[in-house]
Amino acid sequence: MEGSLPGALLALAYFGVFQLCGLCLARLALPRESAGVRLLLGSVWGSLCLQWFPVLFAFPLGFAPAAHLGALALALLCAGAALWKGRGRPGVRQALSAFDRRKFLWVVLGVWGFFCFLVWHSFRWQDGAVYSSQATYGDMSMHLSFLTSLANQGDFPPDYSLLPGTRLSYPFLSDSISASLYQLGAPLWFAYQLPMWAAGAQVLFGLYAFFSAMTESRAQAALAWVFFAFNGGFGFFYFLGGGVENFTRIFTAFYETPTNLVGEDIRWVNVLVDMMLPQRATLFGWAVLFPALYLLCRAVYQGQRRCFFLVGLMAGALPMIHTHSFLALGLVCGVWLAAWLLGRLSWEVPAARAGKLLLAVGLGALALCKELFRDREDSPLFLAAAGVVLGLFLLWLGLLVGEVSRRRQAREALLPWGVLLGVSLALALPQLCVWTFQQAGEGGFLQGHLGWAIGAESYLFFYLQNLGLAGLLALGGLFLSRGGAFLRLAPALAIWLLAELVVFQPNVYDNNKLLYPAYAFLCCAAARCACRGLGLLRSRRARAGAAAGVVAVASFSAVLTMGREAVARYELFSTGAVELAQWVEANTDPGSVILTDTRHNNEIAALAGRNVVCGSPSYLYYHGLPYDRAQRDVGQMYAAPQESQALLAQYQVRYILVSDFERGSYPINQAALDALYPRVYDDGSRVLYQVTEQEDIP
Repeated sequence: MEGSLPGALLALAYFGVFQLCGLCLARLALPRESAGVRLLLGSVWGSLCLQWFPVLFAFPLGFAPAAHLGALALALLCAGAALWKGRGRPGVRQALSAFDRRKFLWVVLGVWGFFCFLVWHSFRWQDGAVYSSQATYGDMSMHLSFLTSLANQGDFPPDYSLLPGTRLSYPFLSDSISASLYQLGAPLWFAYQLPMWAAGAQVLFGLYAFFSAMTESRAQAALAWVFFAFNGGFGFFYFLGGGVENFTRIFTAFYETPTNLVGEDIRWVNVLVDMMLPQRATLFGWAVLFPALYLLCRAVYQGQRRCFFLVGLMAGALPMIHTHSFLALGLVCGVWLAAWLLGRLSWEVPAARAGKLLLAVGLGALALCKELFRDREDSPLFLAAAGVVLGLFLLWLGLLVGEVSRRRQAREALLPWGVLLGVSLALALPQLCVWTFQQAGEGGFLQGHLGWAIGAESYLFFYLQNLGLAGLLALGGLFLSRGGAFLRLAPALAIWLLAELVVFQPNVYDNNKLLYPAYAFLCCAAARCACRGLGLLRSRRARAGAAAGVVAVASFSAVLTMGREAVARYELFSTGAVELAQWVEANTDPGSVILTDTRHNNEIAALAGRNVVCGSPSYLYYHGLPYDRAQRDVGQMYAAPQESQALLAQYQVRYILVSDFERGSYPINQAALDALYPRVYDDGSRVLYQVTEQEDIP
């Protein structure tokens, strides 16, 4: 896990080759885009190639060096073919000139730099121990277990190292990209962080490209970007009274920030700190989603038909990177297809009026239902309601298609969308069938639930204090938008309604992975409303002051949250835990199963990449996995090792760890363990026993 400097350089070069491959492909496929957009999309496609090319070879070869050599050869072949085919086309040399034309890009660059600092700060090795930040204290150990087990064990398709024998159906390509670099000899921290730095740039600059395409001016694009990246509501009010200690607890208490204060129903967490930083699948999913939405906007509203095919390719690559982003992109496509057909029929204005009426009625209905069904939010009734809404939408879409066909415009109107649908499904369905559908069905992922993660507060007040000024402006922007402008923002309403009625995983809170893409559209509406209001001020100084006030109020909660994350520091793995993991990695078979307790910060799984009998329930439950029996059996094997020989054989346990964690979790019969098995590692606090047959013990 320490890696080496040559290994880091090799990993960096390998990563760079794939980035160059993506740039060559972008040069070929996007001749009409600016150099900056080609640089952005090329980087995104390079990361996609690094995620997917090794997988193609891993099926027959395993996740091994041979598969990575094959992936490298394929990347070089694609790059060479793209260079030859696209010779004479513009490249990315002029990309930096965009910073002269669009000064706000310097802000984006600065925020990306801060994000890179947070990534480095959230996974630090110091004095032999590993430290995390606040946001990464929970999720990082899980992602590390995926990364290290895939790199060390090389099995493909991989199983959960946290529940051996269960296929890893979590979207693991967000971790395989780092596993590839780790396998090449990079230090674990470098393999973990390098792709995240690139993905952070892809998200933040992709967002700005999307907002630039969606809004009417550079000012609106900049405001929309600020509303999204610095999202946060009025949670800061809870820290303004009650003395200095009430304010300073933001920077000292665990998860008491203006964007994440569960006791006060503040759940709309900051995207930079609590989504992109700890949730790697979300980060890498958004790195594809927002650039894809930019291309889709170019295709639908700016006549760039070839972009439909490119969006189909990007959508098809998404399911095993981030399934929620795949679903969000599909919903956007469905709504924009309807808007496309309405435009062909010149029905945009009446459709927008009907949409605004439905928006007002829907808000009232959701607020009323939240009160009527309080404490009864979990019900198949809401799943049925979502099904009815979807059925009505599909019926309406069918009627639109029929009317377009009657006017003999069907081929021209539907062929581009057919290409997008066909390409995306051809790539996505195999992933969904191999990995997603089985676990989703067995885990009971799809359930009816009303009102996302709303607690005791009323529906409207909850969103008022969580979305804050940006939410109010977004509502105003929606009602101010007319005709096609409203329909362009309509995907937000469809996604939000679905997320309010259906949960797609056991953790209701995780529906925010759908809500944030919808919020991106609402940020466009908020920016439109804000700029419209600022335009009413005649004085330039007054407009500047008012704009600064809007930005300050909208982003204050986020700035405080970012400040908290920048100073947060928690020991994730002690020096002794790291030394144990190093010994295990060097002296045990990569496929060994080791008996430990079920703590989340498990050095055996996260750092050594070995299998444990049962990982943390906080991970396994929310993945819908059947872990109850394994969890019970762990306690039985510790309490009665002599009587648990059959269980040890059933789980193929090769080693048993006894540390302070295990001693605090189970009534361990350590005398029996000493009588049965030899100690192969003992640092005075941690003892590792090797499970052997009795006659093998000297």
